[in-house]
Amino acid sequence: MRRKLPHELKLPRRTLLRGVVGGAAAALALPTLEAMLNDNGDALARGGELPRRLLTWVFGNGCRLDHWVPSQTGPSYTLTQELAPISSVRDYCRIMSGFRNYVAGRRGHHDGMAGIMSGRPFIQLDPQGAPYASKFSGESFDQIVADIVGVDTYFKSLQVGVSKRHLTNQGPTLMTMSHRGPDQPLNAERDPQALFDKLFNSFLPSDDPNAALRASTLDAVLMDAQRLKKRVSATDQARLDAHLEAIFELQKQILAIPPECDVPPKPDVDPFLPDGAEPLVELNEVMAKLVVMALSCDMTRVVSYMFTGPSGGAQFHMLPPSEFPEFPGAKDYSHADHHQISHFNLAYEQEFIHRSTIVSVQAFAHMLELFQSTLEGDGNLLDNSCILMFSDVAEGWNHSEIDFPIIVAGHAGGRLKQDVGHFRSPSEESVTNISLACIKAVIPEPDQVDQFGGSDGTYDGFTSTPCAAVLA
Repeated sequence: MRRKLPHELKLPRRTLLRGVVGGAAAALALPTLEAMLNDNGDALARGGELPRRLLTWVFGNGCRLDHWVPSQTGPSYTLTQELAPISSVRDYCRIMSGFRNYVAGRRGHHDGMAGIMSGRPFIQLDPQGAPYASKFSGESFDQIVADIVGVDTYFKSLQVGVSKRHLTNQGPTLMTMSHRGPDQPLNAERDPQALFDKLFNSFLPSDDPNAALRASTLDAVLMDAQRLKKRVSATDQARLDAHLEAIFELQKQILAIPPECDVPPKPDVDPFLPDGAEPLVELNEVMAKLVVMALSCDMTRVVSYMFTGPSGGAQFHMLPPSEFPEFPGAKDYSHADHHQISHFNLAYEQEFIHRSTIVSVQAFAHMLELFQSTLEGDGNLLDNSCILMFSDVAEGWNHSEIDFPIIVAGHAGGRLKQDVGHFRSPSEESVTNISLACIKAVIPEPDQVDQFGGSDGTYDGFTSTPCAAVLA
């Protein structure tokens, strides 16, 4: 980081671009600029460390362990087929295998979500005609973090989803990742335009009938941006331009995504019609960009991100039978319920699950690449983040509770060990040890939280032992 020139402005981290549109005040958060940092670029100019962020990221219905778990441990492991998409960011990733969910044993997908996110056995509910229903018995660990690091941010936390084909009739355990408590689920926003409006147009009434007025809110801050550019370094000028251009591009990209239409299936007709497919890749790209902007602008420091839901019926339209020439005459599952397919333990169906897992890891890798390309201080956003990626079961066909697909990514400002590569627990360590390590990696003082989870009879998720394999 170069030394600032005497005439250059020093800015507080909470600086906003401001303007007026239609008589209403407009404000836009900024990414971390040089003007906000000390001369070394490793702390804020007015004191304090660069913020650490937590992202929890889930995909539903597990993986194929024989295609997920590397055969070698340590930093020199060979990427498996399902892990290959993270090749460009592998130095930021720790592959965690051999861990067990000790609150499991009642209902696979429910066990996995409650165990990893809350460390506590779920509370069973009256299913009211559904196969099963439950709710968390305690808060999710992202909310423990949010209560500590989200006090001064505009949003204490954000909840984001990509696929709308998630279960809504089996209780809040499978509907959302984030819970304030047993009866306080925090529902995810799955509409990119609504999330955009929440982040960038939240100062205007949500029922504003004048769409053109609302669409021009970003234009209102351009004059303030031009004034600011005259007082900062050339690097900050370029970063301001890139930030504004990225937001404009997001507006256009969101408008280009076809709307989701949840039309009920007609009687006696195949419900998986081609026009019912979701553009998962395109939606993920937009949602990931919005999340990265929210974090880099310090609008929030905690995000939960549900790519596809636990036990959910996401459709992988990019995997028609033509993608499986080794299975001539195979049934078309490209518009079928992913959860149902995961329970067919036959060669073609499990190959479909394997290939859909690759699609999910590609989506996750895209998120990491965006984090890595977002500069912050003398590093990037991934350097200052802890990202936990997991699925709700290890393998969907048998609801296995050991060897969950888990990746811990980022450096968390130096709190997470580097050069871990693939770590396999030799003792079936509890998954909650990883959750506790992620808490400690992000909060200002690791000793602020020294335990996580709880127990009920034989279901024991309590831990006071953060995973030593990842926590520096």
